[in-house]
Amino acid sequence: MLALVFASTVTAQDWKSSRGLLSRDLPEWLTLGSELRLRWEDRRGLRFDPENNDGYLVQRFRINLGIEPSRHFGVFVQGQDSRGWKLDTGRRNNQRNVFDIRQGYVRIGDEEGIWDVKAGRMRMSLGNERLLGRGNWSNTTPTHDMVKLAVHKGENRVDIFSSSNVTVDDEAFDKRVDGNNYHGVYGSLGSLIPNTKIEPYFTQRTVKQVTGENGFASDADIFTAGTRAQGTTLSGWDCELDYARQFGTFAQDDVRAWVATLVAGHTFQDATWKPRVHAEFNYASGDQERGDGVRGMYDTYFHSFHKHYGIANLLGRKNTCNFKSGFHFKPNSKTVVRLDHLLIWLASRTDSYYRHSGSVLVPGVASGAASTYVGNEFDAQFVYTLSPEYKVGGGYARLFPGAFLDETTPAADSSFTYLYVELTL
Repeated sequence: MLALVFASTVTAQDWKSSRGLLSRDLPEWLTLGSELRLRWEDRRGLRFDPENNDGYLVQRFRINLGIEPSRHFGVFVQGQDSRGWKLDTGRRNNQRNVFDIRQGYVRIGDEEGIWDVKAGRMRMSLGNERLLGRGNWSNTTPTHDMVKLAVHKGENRVDIFSSSNVTVDDEAFDKRVDGNNYHGVYGSLGSLIPNTKIEPYFTQRTVKQVTGENGFASDADIFTAGTRAQGTTLSGWDCELDYARQFGTFAQDDVRAWVATLVAGHTFQDATWKPRVHAEFNYASGDQERGDGVRGMYDTYFHSFHKHYGIANLLGRKNTCNFKSGFHFKPNSKTVVRLDHLLIWLASRTDSYYRHSGSVLVPGVASGAASTYVGNEFDAQFVYTLSPEYKVGGGYARLFPGAFLDETTPAADSSFTYLYVELTL
């Protein structure tokens, strides 16, 4: 069944629960770990051009140090070295970052008590990585400089945080971006309804010097208010609901946008392969009319949509209406197989088609596209866990263009293949 997540994935228990071979003979208050991942990627039909292809190898090495002399105090530091071979210029920034301090923070307070505070550079995930996520897929996976207060008791908790985005810089140590801030309150209430989490949230994002529809540059101040709910039943059913509205200003434009997600699934718990079937609907508003002073496009933050909107990374949570269906199963105790299919439309025919990063993949048609149907994507993935230390996996995705891409691009199929091996100690 789908796992329930809390507001933030950054806890001292993360490194304690993953004690591997390097920590086997160390005292309980000291944790040392490392991870090495090699991944080969091949992309065909980039930007739906049959002549635009790319293949490369990326490597990511991490070393972790956790010190927790008391349940009321802990320190965590993580170094990361990311490199790539045969990378073109456009992929260098998101695949390569020679050794840097990815995380480094101090915790005061008891995570199993009433409160704790963390301060420093850390990874954060909100709303199952739909609202904010720094997933494990990326080779560089940026983080935030942040102060976070968590108040928790039993199944309930509230996280209050203030953060600045940290950008990857291959030529120097990574630094936060002044003025590019993210603040908010995220609740997780698990005692109201059995087997269900209700997660209300309110966030603010500030960005310096953006350009609005009228061409004038000024700052952005965007607020997001929403609620997410996720639950399971003893019979194997699970569901997820997420709805949010955005408002504020983007330069001189008014922000009026919204997003919604509905997921329903069922795990056949008594079946041999533990199969799970699911269906998902996603909607993220797009801009309806250019130059009207209203920004109707939902603004995605520091997100990780790889696991939600197709492994080819050709779809983001902007100007989209899409349906996803899937069949996941475990043929044995060490193997997981995931098969997914997406049907993709634009939410607004006058706005662009956006990739997972939030940048424009295909510019919109100013007068309005003749069709909003982008196409459909098929994904297949597997993960095989040889042992607690070794893991291998791979996947293949192919997007078949629809009428919108026929109108705006060469309309070649776009495919993505990857294979990886991972060692964790």
